[in-house]
Parts: sequence; C-alpha cells; structure tokens
Amino acid sequence: MEPEFAPEPQASEASYFDSLPVVLTVSRMPRPQNEVPAALTVLDRETIRATGYRSLDRLLRLVPGMMVAKERGSEQWVSYHGPNRDSPQELQILVDGRSVSAAYFGSFGRNSFPLAIEDIERIEVVRGTDAASYGTNAYMGVVNIITRHTAEERGATVSVAGGTGEYSEVSGRVVARSGPLGLRITAQHLRDEGVHDLNDSRDRHRVSLRSDLQMGEHDELTLLAGLTDIERGTGYPDTPFNSHPERDMDTREHFGHLRWRHAVSPDEEFLLSGYYAYERTRNEWAIDNGRLSFPGGPFSIPVNDSFTTRRQNLEFQHNLTPRDGLRLSWGAEWRRDRVHAPFIFFGRSDPTEESRRLFANVEWRAAPQWQWNFGAMAERFQNDRTRLSPRVFLNWLPNETETWRAGYARAWRNPGVFGRHSDVRIIHPVLGLLQHRFVPNEGIDPSRLDAFELGYARRFAALQGSLDVRVFHERIRDQIQREQASNSLPALVPKTILPPSQWTNAQGTVRLEGVETQFDFRPWQDGKLLLRHTLMRARAGDDGTEESTPPYSASVTWLQRMGAWQSALTLLHVGPVRAGTGFSPDFRYTVPDYTTLDASIAREFHLEGGQSVEVRLTGLNLFGRHQELANFPVQQASGSDEPVNRLDPQVMLQVSARF
Repeated sequence: MEPEFAPEPQASEASYFDSLPVVLTVSRMPRPQNEVPAALTVLDRETIRATGYRSLDRLLRLVPGMMVAKERGSEQWVSYHGPNRDSPQELQILVDGRSVSAAYFGSFGRNSFPLAIEDIERIEVVRGTDAASYGTNAYMGVVNIITRHTAEERGATVSVAGGTGEYSEVSGRVVARSGPLGLRITAQHLRDEGVHDLNDSRDRHRVSLRSDLQMGEHDELTLLAGLTDIERGTGYPDTPFNSHPERDMDTREHFGHLRWRHAVSPDEEFLLSGYYAYERTRNEWAIDNGRLSFPGGPFSIPVNDSFTTRRQNLEFQHNLTPRDGLRLSWGAEWRRDRVHAPFIFFGRSDPTEESRRLFANVEWRAAPQWQWNFGAMAERFQNDRTRLSPRVFLNWLPNETETWRAGYARAWRNPGVFGRHSDVRIIHPVLGLLQHRFVPNEGIDPSRLDAFELGYARRFAALQGSLDVRVFHERIRDQIQREQASNSLPALVPKTILPPSQWTNAQGTVRLEGVETQFDFRPWQDGKLLLRHTLMRARAGDDGTEESTPPYSASVTWLQRMGAWQSALTLLHVGPVRAGTGFSPDFRYTVPDYTTLDASIAREFHLEGGQSVEVRLTGLNLFGRHQELANFPVQQASGSDEPVNRLDPQVMLQVSARF
C-alpha cells in the first residue's frame, strides 16, 4: 500500500514539454502558452491556495509590472504600469468572461468583488494591451478570473477564520451533481476594522452560484449569478467644509450571466453569452462651514453622492480551424450602461452609454517555426466615431523549449460616462452656488496607446520551470487625467480653497519603457520559487505623471509542501511612487519605497470517510506598518511629510473542513 502522501514521480523531459499550459484569454482561443501573442502570468489553483491570500489585490502583487497599493482597506490603486495618480482605469477585469469594471467610472469595483477565493480555478493576466480582443477596458492589460467547473469537485466545505484588526470570516460551499447537471453555491460573511486609526470597518456578505448543464454531446449551458452586500466606513475627520467626512457607505450588487457553448467538433465551436449587472451605492453626508465664518451665518447642505448603475451585455463568438496551420476567432459584442446619479450628473437624467464591438483574431503558422498572430477590434461608443485597435505579432519557435516574440498593438481608452458628463455642484438654498466641484468635459477625446514589445520565453525541464522576459516601449497620446478646471461656474467658495477639477487630455506624449522578468521553477521536490522583477522609466511633460509609475519592483515567493504541511513566503519590494487620490493643486508627495513580508503555513488532517480538516495561519505586512497610497488633500492638511495612513501587520487563523 502506498503511503498517504507519496511523492509525485519525477516527470521526464518529454512529458514536461507535452504539458504546456493551455490559456484562454489572449486571443479568445484555447492555445498553448508559448504560442500566444503576449506576455502572460498564470496563477493556478495550487499557488492561490498555498499563499493563504483572501483577496484579489493581494494575488495581483505576484504579477510583474502590476502596481497594487492601498490607501485603506477598501480603497486601492490597481494599475499595470500606470501612469495615473487618480483611480487608474486601464485594466479589464473579467470573471468567467463578464466584465466587472464599474459602469459609471470604468475601474474595477474592488469594494464588492463578488467571488470567493476558493471558487477560482486560475487567474490569467495579460501583461500589455489586449484591446484587440476586449476593447477599451483592456487598454493596458487583462485580468481574467476563471472559476472552477462543477464537474471538477464535489462535496461541501465549511471555513471559519479570525484575526487581528477584528477580522472574521465564515463561509460555506456546496457542490453537487445529478447526471448532466452540476451546481455550486458559495456563501460568505467577512468583517474587519481595516486600517488602524481610520474609519475603515467593512462588513461584507456574498452569495454566488454556478450551474453547468451538459445538453448532449456538443452543447453546454452555464448559469452564473451572485449577490454582494457591503457596508464600510470611509472618510477622514476635519476635512475642509466637511467635504470628505467620516461616514458609512453601503453597496449592493447582483448579476446574472448565462452562457451557451456549442462544440461542433474539436476544431470549431460557437459561444453565446449575456449578462445583466446591477449596483446601488448609498453615500450621503452634509457639508458645512466648519470653523470658518461665512456670509449668512452657519450652513449645512445635504449631499447625496449615491448612484445606481445597470449594465446589459450580449456577446457572440465563433472559433474555427479552416485548415491546418490556420485558426480564427471572431465575434461581436453589444453593451449598454445606464447610470442614475443626480448629484454626480447635475441636470442630466440618467446618462446612458452604448457600445458595439466587432473583433477577430487570426493565428497563421506560416512555417513550422514561424507563427503570425493578427487581431483587431472595431469599437464604437455613442457620440464617437468607430475606432480600430489592431495587433500584429510574430512568434519564432526555434525548438520546443524556446519562443521569441515581437509585435505591435494599438489601443484606445474611452473616457466613459463619468469622464465626459460628471458635473458636481454644491448649491446653498439661499446664496446659490458654493462650489462647482467637478466640471464636465464633453470634448474630451479617448487616449491612444501604441505598444511595441520584444519577448523571450523558455522552459527548463531540469528545473521544471519557465522564464519569460518582456521588453516594452509604450507611447500614450491624449492621456486622460484629472486636472484643475479653468471653465467652472462662478462660485462663492474661492477656487484656491476647494478648486474644481475635471477629466481632460494631457498635452504631449507619455512614454513608458522597461523590462519585466518572471521565472518560476522547482529547485527541489515539492518546492517552488516564483521570481518577479520590473524596471521601468516614464517620460512625460510633467513630474507628477512621471513619478506616478514606480521605477522598480521585485518579489520572491517560496512555496513548499512537506507531506501534510504546506507553506508560503513572499517578500515584496516596491519603489517610490507619487500615487494618490483626490485633487490638490501644486501639492507634491511621494510615497516612499517599502518592503513587506507575507507568510502562510497550513497543516491538513485526513479523517475517516474521506473527510479532511485544514488549519492555516497567515500573516501579512510582517515587517511592520508602511504606507502604500496617499490621499493628497488629507496628506496636505496634515502639514507633515509623515504618512497619514499606514497599513498594519495582520495575522489570520483559518480552519476549513471538507466533507
């Protein structure tokens, strides 16, 4: 009889190269990773579980070139390269093909991510623009989160966790199958107090469902649905005119996603999907004159910054292989976003934006060692002309271990409803307009990215590892950024105290260039090392844009399994960056470089009847408190270069039982 934790046999060189990972994201076709026209980072289920991380932002720190920083527990700065000092919006984040970018703002809805970590099969991150496949939100890259198929697991899991900062988590998962029908239901409750000394508590409830129905030999129907409810603290004390005070917000989201797959043969398939997503956020407070004297005496004006969004999306896709050496993926997509936010869009009733897309990707093996990849997305938003995002890459595969790639791609970033139409006014019932906080810019243009890339990938059988190096040069024209508005309405509050701002196109060209390296290998049995390194330089017409991109970052992750024990250790170092939120003219503040350490260790106990229990201890930020992001107005009001907010170390203990 074999021992319960027998070591896996050492894979031969031939079998190692036969098992090249198949990825789905880059060109929308399942392809071996060494044949896709992009640099790719894949975080598989084994890696995700071993780290002990409980959130997407923590996992993305394992991707070279990805800048993930927190100001507080629920407010983050997620960007690939940047450069943007306020709420980056250049990443397309997908969950099973559904975009979770916020409908009114264009960025990832990080506060209410509708997914449990245990439901994730893998995460594919396209490092570099993939607008040829996914359009405007894929301006700088794509994060595609693929959940587990219900045929891959069965049974129930219950998990409880607790930790410092009043962290607590209770979750349960049930996976069942009856004939051709599989069903998974996951429910979670999470609570924590967030960043020390801030109004930053979070109370989250999540329920998600996945159902897979096999309808005969060629057809499968998948239903995904979810509901998220989150209450959180936000704001700071003593902000000017109580403009960003301490208060509570709540957000509720729900979605339904239906997807049909018809596989005609191994070389041809049709996919049709549609989804509906709804979000409602309540955010109310009152501004006042505070300690300042004001004509007409003290005042208090209610502010209702709440909003509701609705998204409808339909997509068709056809993958086929017309002949040997030629593969094609093409399709069309329609989307409609509607926003109800009277305070954010003054005088405009429920602005709506529709978009239409046609896309195609072609893979042509011109010779045994030469492979061309052509792609293009024709995309049109209402009140704008049709814009084309092309891509052309050449991959040279001199042998089964190496790939050289070179290519060019263009992308457009749409300003969105918020960028064009946001019009925020603070009006006194007697005195009139106190402040024109945000000014619309109907004439703003989409920004344009031209990206050039050289890449090299190699697999090492002896180390059971892979190396990927990406050298890039990216040029951004008409960069969309937040600036002080010169065309605001006359207001009683001087612009020097609370200046109005708007989204606008920057002058000149932003140039980003650098090199990224990722090296994953197994130096010994049951051990794995993940090495990440990025060097980058930004050149622009202003220092703020240049310094909003960290010049370097590096991480080392060590994963180790020893029988029933599993451990992970991640050391991360990030260079200085002028990353901030909020507009404050002429204020300069650079978040200093920092080094942080995360660790996780787990022990699994196998019980009679096939049941098991896992006990896991995870620590984050173990090198002590550090700053990652700055709220510029609050930092300025402090009158000091010392960080206003710093993230605390956190320790969590989790117990999971599988039945």
